[in-house]
Amino acid sequence: MEKEMKVLFIGNSYTFYYDMPEALFYPMMQEAGVQLSVERITKGSQRLINSANPEDVLGEKVDAALKNHSYDLVILQEQSLLPLAQPGAFYDGVRRLYARIRGIGAKAFLYSTWSRKEGSNELVKRGLTCQEMTERLAAGYTAIGEELGIPVAYVGKAFSYVIEACGDRVELYNEDKSHPSYAGSFLAALTLTAAVTGKDPTDLKYLGELDVETAGILKAAARRAVMEPVVIPEKYQTRSEGVVYVPEENQ
Repeated sequence: MEKEMKVLFIGNSYTFYYDMPEALFYPMMQEAGVQLSVERITKGSQRLINSANPEDVLGEKVDAALKNHSYDLVILQEQSLLPLAQPGAFYDGVRRLYARIRGIGAKAFLYSTWSRKEGSNELVKRGLTCQEMTERLAAGYTAIGEELGIPVAYVGKAFSYVIEACGDRVELYNEDKSHPSYAGSFLAALTLTAAVTGKDPTDLKYLGELDVETAGILKAAARRAVMEPVVIPEKYQTRSEGVVYVPEENQ
């Protein structure tokens, strides 16, 4: 009998919208031939550096879970702006959690998120386009992934591929231009499933609540994000070594 894979998601609303781990990732993984159980420890706007702190409300739950349960895979998703606003906090959050994950013999994956939707207040405030934010996020996740040897699931790049292919014809965003729509959460689950299993997401028949055409567009984007080399333009590339978190009171 095949051993069940135990998966833990640590993140925030970009993970828990539409119950993505349980309602979308789980059935996709099952169709891909993986027997699994899925848990998540998430809270809106949560940062990984707080999830790594046992004195934080959510961090206490993470600490207990990693002490008392055995996991095969832990998927880490950072607050959506932190890799841009405070890269040291992002990197240290990953470093601290990865040390714990490695200590229990589990594998880690980084869930690289997407840009705000074009025209959002956040992009305007930062003087960024959707593509620029996508590349900067992917660069940050790539940097810490390479430093620690953690693979990256480029969900944000998959978002950009859908937008490149069909514009707004497939709506990936909630009305707030930040959180995912159902299709956006579906795409996140597809990309994660393909990254974890190494299997072509276009082979999956699962549609959830989507029509065949829309699901096909998302599956093709996830395939490109996982099965083809992800290229980050040189001007966005960065390194994480030596970049650490400096609490505001110490600045």
